[in-house]
Amino acid sequence: MIRVWWYLSDWLGHRRAGQAYRCCLDLAGFQVVDSLDQADVAVVHEDPIFWPLIFKTHPLLHHKPTIGFAVWETKRLPLVYQPGLKMVHAVWTASHFSAAALIQGHNNVTVVPHIVEPTEPEDDDLGWVREHIPPDVPYFFCIVDGLNPRKNLDLLLRAFSRVRLHSGREILLVLKQYRQSLPIHTASVLSITDTLSDGRLAALHRLALGYVSPHRGEAWGLGLSEAMSHGVTVLGTGWSGNMEFMDLRNSVPLRYQLTPVGTKMSAMLPHYQPDMLWAEADEEHLVREMLRLVRRGPDSELCQRARAISKRFSAQRIARIIHDAVLRDMEIWVRTRG
Repeated sequence: MIRVWWYLSDWLGHRRAGQAYRCCLDLAGFQVVDSLDQADVAVVHEDPIFWPLIFKTHPLLHHKPTIGFAVWETKRLPLVYQPGLKMVHAVWTASHFSAAALIQGHNNVTVVPHIVEPTEPEDDDLGWVREHIPPDVPYFFCIVDGLNPRKNLDLLLRAFSRVRLHSGREILLVLKQYRQSLPIHTASVLSITDTLSDGRLAALHRLALGYVSPHRGEAWGLGLSEAMSHGVTVLGTGWSGNMEFMDLRNSVPLRYQLTPVGTKMSAMLPHYQPDMLWAEADEEHLVREMLRLVRRGPDSELCQRARAISKRFSAQRIARIIHDAVLRDMEIWVRTRG
């Protein structure tokens, strides 16, 4: 049996995805090991900017077939990724959009989609949501890093304010903020900064009128795929990695224009250059679709098709992809080492 050592990131999105992949390894016929010296193959699931440090901390990686799992949210590869990409013999990523960038720095890139399996909320989880949100008040939901311009919270707040003004009824916007929380002092916006259990997060998805994400770029979009797995209407920018699972039949891809990233984002992270392009969602389109949901309610057929992505990206299917990718990449490693 092939033994796999899977390095997990401390960053929330990477860690949740990595934990789901690790659970797939048993389905793929592999054994997860906690010690690198016991492993036949290693997977480093972290931002490539940290790969040189990880290799330094775990020098055995230089002597084992090592796969790097990375994601990226624009079409151009960040220059800061290149040193790390040279250290691994294979790269996995979640979407074809992300792969198109990473292949600019590595010639062996495989798409291994994220696993999309909804957590079933318990009665206590659903009750917790109803304690915070009256049952007769519809709400839109979004998981967001409030200070990250890529998530485009400003546009979401602006659009929601217009929708609330024109809807003629009480509605709420519920934000689950993580990493860096932005203080929001508006009665119609419920900002949750506490750590939530998977069950409570699932309950927030399950009871939402819609999940809204006017992001400027995603390598996948875990919040969007999770919402769809619960049969929730998703309104998300129709560009980047989320189009791996979104289409006009199962969601509402928002119209957009590509614009330069600019200096604000490039000053925040070394990954970005000002002339990189990302998407700016069409605010008018977003407002119209949010109002349509408030006034007419969800389309049951669209929601049923949204829920179906959990079969397309089930653990069993992703396990088969991982099985084939591990065997192929181990073979390539042996062949290239002579």
